[in-house]
Amino acid sequence: MGVRCCLLPVFALALLVGAREARAIEEIKPPFGVAWGEPAARLERLLKGAKARIVERRPTMGGLEVWEVEGLATKGLRRTLFYFRTGELVEVELQYQRDDWDQKQYDEYMGQVRQAIARKFGEGSQIARKTEPADNGIVQTIVGYKWNQNNAAVELYYYSAQDGRFLYRTISVHYKTY
Repeated sequence: MGVRCCLLPVFALALLVGAREARAIEEIKPPFGVAWGEPAARLERLLKGAKARIVERRPTMGGLEVWEVEGLATKGLRRTLFYFRTGELVEVELQYQRDDWDQKQYDEYMGQVRQAIARKFGEGSQIARKTEPADNGIVQTIVGYKWNQNNAAVELYYYSAQDGRFLYRTISVHYKTY
C-alpha cells in the first residue's frame, strides 16, 4: 500500500505534464491563414489582394493542379506552390532560396525552421539524410524531417545538387492533408 500510495502522485503528475504538452501542440494547418479544402477561386482572390501573382498553373502526374506563386513576402521565400484536388486546397509547398546564402546560412536557416516547426507541432522524425553522386557526376544531398497529426503533415527538406561549377540549394516546407 505504501509504494502504491507514493507512486500515485508521481503518476498523476506525469499525466498532467503529458496533457499540458499535448495541448501545447497545434493542429497542422496550411500557412497564410488559409484552410484545408479552401476553394481555388477564393484563394486566387486572396492572392490578388496580397499582391502575389500566379506565374504558372499546371496539372501534376498525381492528378492534382498546382499553382506556382511569387510575391508572398517572407524572408528567403522564392516561390510557393499551392496544390488542389478537385478545386480544393490539399497541399502548400514553400521553397526558400537566396543567391547570397552560403552553406552555413542554409544550415542555420534549416535549423531555425526545424525548431519553429517543432515548437508548434512537437518533435518530428528524420525521414531522409544522404549524400550521393548521381550517374551524371552531380553530387546530391537531401535531409528531411516529418511531423504527422491526424490527417495532416509537415515535411521539411534541404536539397542540394553540385557538379563542381554549378550549385543548386533549396529548403522546402510542405504542408499537406490526406
